[in-house]
This record gives sequence, structure tokens and C-alpha cells, in this order.
Amino acid sequence: MRYLIAVTFAGFTLATVACGSSPTAPENAGGIGAPTGASSSSEADLTFCVTAANQYRASVGQAPLTRSSTLEAYAATGAHDDGLAHTGHGHFHASPGVARAENEIPWWAHLASVHEVMQQGLAQMWAEGPGGGHYENLRGPYTEVGCGVFRSGSEITVVQDFR
Repeated sequence: MRYLIAVTFAGFTLATVACGSSPTAPENAGGIGAPTGASSSSEADLTFCVTAANQYRASVGQAPLTRSSTLEAYAATGAHDDGLAHTGHGHFHASPGVARAENEIPWWAHLASVHEVMQQGLAQMWAEGPGGGHYENLRGPYTEVGCGVFRSGSEITVVQDFR
């Protein structure tokens, strides 16, 4: 299994973790929560993404994040663009100002479901603990989150944007 997780805060990439071989070129682009031209959003996946983040936040006494349709649209475009380009946080860096921080689970392949990608990716982010960029974004001083998911062939990219 190959995975890469990158975290960006205030426009700077703080950490990137990768394991396994280089990804192959995307095929049969189609998305969940992706911009025009891709499949329609899955409400269940977007809700699961926010609920999972809020469960981690609750474990350290942080208030829950609320869903933001603006951040969801931004995260969907980011997941789509970064998923196709195989560029972590490319959209976030190219169009600053909408979100204050971003976590991304890019190009995960061969997993059973979007929920499984989210569960495993968020667990790895949380496991960084205090001082880890992904962890700090998940428990940060934010009030809103938007998730975006994009599928391309067997790859799934998930983006969480915070403000």
C-alpha cells in the first residue's frame, strides 16, 4: 500500500509523509464532491469526514467544527485538482485566502471505501500527536471545516479545509 499525507498551515507545507512506490497516472477521472464535470457529491461521505474530525476533537475537549458549504466547494476543487495533478496542496497554495489550514490524504489506492481512506488517513494524522501539523490542524482553533473527495481510477484523494 502506498500513502502520502501532507499538511499545510497558513500557506506553508509543514510535513509530508510517504510510503511505497510512486503513483501511476490517474485514469477514468470522476469525483465525489468534485467540481463540475465529475460525479455528484456523496452526502454520506462528506458527513462522515466532518463527524470523524469532530470525534478526534471531542477526545481533547475541543468544540465541534461545523460544515461550511464554501469550504466544501473549495475542498472539492482541491481534491479534484490535486488528485489529477498528483500535487499535494497545489490548489491550496494557488488560491489562498479561503481556508486557513488544510489536511490532505492524496492518491490512496486499493482500499475498500472512501470511509476507510478517511478512517486510516485521519488516524495517522492524529497519531502525530501534539506538535504534528496534521494533529494541530485537526484540533486547531477553527470553527468550520469543508471536506472534498475525488476518485480517479483506483485512487482516492480527500481534502479537509479549515477556518
